[in-house]
Amino acid sequence: MNDQREFAPLLEIFPQGLVALDLETTGLSPLIDRIIELAAIKVTKEGVTVFDTLIDPKIAIPDFTTDIHGIRDEDVNGKPFLSDVLPQFKEFIGELPLIAHNAKFDAGFLVFAAHQQKFELTQNDFYCTVKASRAAFPEMPNHKLGTVAKELDLPLENHHRATDDALASLHLFNKALAGDKVKKVLKDSYMFKLSDFKKNKFPPLPEKLQVLRKKVESQVLIDIKYKGGSHKGKYRPIKPVALLPMPEGNILYGLCLLSNLYKSFSLLKIQDIKELNAEEIAQRYKNLKEITSKNS
Repeated sequence: MNDQREFAPLLEIFPQGLVALDLETTGLSPLIDRIIELAAIKVTKEGVTVFDTLIDPKIAIPDFTTDIHGIRDEDVNGKPFLSDVLPQFKEFIGELPLIAHNAKFDAGFLVFAAHQQKFELTQNDFYCTVKASRAAFPEMPNHKLGTVAKELDLPLENHHRATDDALASLHLFNKALAGDKVKKVLKDSYMFKLSDFKKNKFPPLPEKLQVLRKKVESQVLIDIKYKGGSHKGKYRPIKPVALLPMPEGNILYGLCLLSNLYKSFSLLKIQDIKELNAEEIAQRYKNLKEITSKNS
């Protein structure tokens, strides 16, 4: 993996180079979960280099995540801690632009880990290849990495392992930039600078929202009362997905059943959380299935 010539479209736009990265984790929430594998592939005019390491998260890896990426507790026992890996990773990426598939998740894990380690964030621009795929290839049945790789014949041998996913994301971004929608791809896929997260002071989860931890882990439907949006001040059914740090503050990311859209809800604007009984959950899931089938 050292021939950069196949990434000519990418290097024409990013002449200094670019880094594709991917993480495997114990779950989807950076505010709760831990990184267990970190990989990055750097492309410059000098060649292609790889950074890849397993990481001991100091906690047990849940079975449901092992079922996805195949990484077990015994695989990470004795591996470096994240505090040892971050300085090496920072040196590897420098201040080059970064890309990742579903970048808000990868960036969220990196910046929250850096905050916990009191590690200085860099100025790197961050792009999302999901958004790049939507901009360049709107005809795709969906923009999951596995689907896009298959449709575009991109290399993806071991899906849900960090190096393979990072490589597939790199090829995807390169292909998106080789078309006639370069400006749109760059505009739509740009997310933020890592240093933008300095605005977020990462306050601890308020006591009244502690219930979100278990609800996010189980992704059980809840009602939230939210100070904002078209349903302002009223309860709305949400299927929680993750607790994420963002530059403007920490958020709950989840599926809103009122709109059938994945949305971000500022934790500071969640006024109340109502846990649902079995009958209410069954009814909400019925509604969710009906909404999903109508829009699939």
